[in-house]
Amino acid sequence: MIIGIDHVLIAVEDLEKAMDLYRRLGFQVLLGGEHPQVGTHNALVPLVDGSYLELIAVKKLELAQGFPFGKQVLGALAGQNRLAGFVLETTDYNGDVQAIRERGLEIAKAPPGGRVRPDGQQVSWRTAHPENSQLPFLIQDLSPRTLRVPPPEEGLGCSAKVGWVEVGAADFQPAITAYTQLLGERPVEGRFSLQRGAIHLSQSFSEDGVQMVALLTEDLSRLAGDWQARNVPFYDEGIRGVGRVLVPRETGGARISFCQLP
Repeated sequence: MIIGIDHVLIAVEDLEKAMDLYRRLGFQVLLGGEHPQVGTHNALVPLVDGSYLELIAVKKLELAQGFPFGKQVLGALAGQNRLAGFVLETTDYNGDVQAIRERGLEIAKAPPGGRVRPDGQQVSWRTAHPENSQLPFLIQDLSPRTLRVPPPEEGLGCSAKVGWVEVGAADFQPAITAYTQLLGERPVEGRFSLQRGAIHLSQSFSEDGVQMVALLTEDLSRLAGDWQARNVPFYDEGIRGVGRVLVPRETGGARISFCQLP
């Protein structure tokens, strides 16, 4: 079963500087480790619902250039929008892959992946990737999930969770069809509701892919006051009830918004 959004990828040029950016925003940031086969390394911004923002940087260019995932990160780094994609968590890897194929969508199982944490602990998982690279891939943990995604112990992540990802598509109807085949449900006004978060599809005339990630928080007014005290610039926006949107330079090029929890 596809539970929902596992994490959102944010491509960054310098991992340490990106970690400092997100700590300034009030998040706890955890050094993740290296992906030795892919040539990338990462840090995690954990959220209270078990999802997270992944800050991912290229460490070995020659390796990253040889893997689709590495190319995906490099592609995001080449543009202004650093939201490189998102990932869906499944609790039934084989069953979901089979069901997706039966719905007519091509999806391939990948060899087990993993990374080594700074404490030497090996973290492992398995993924399945749609042939359409604009779609999110699936992930299921092989090692205990808390090794890969430790729960937040302090900061903004203790009261924030993923609300939705905003996905733009130039070819809107084919995108609706593809997501329907992937998720096994029809959208309501472009929205696919999941147990954890949601996916909003919208017509895009600029670029395909993730345009924004919206987080839900308990006290939006208090958050705004905290940012003002830290001199963190943001602006208000009313689309889909979005409350405060961070200026992208404060997030390393990712458009992140915050809404009040209902």
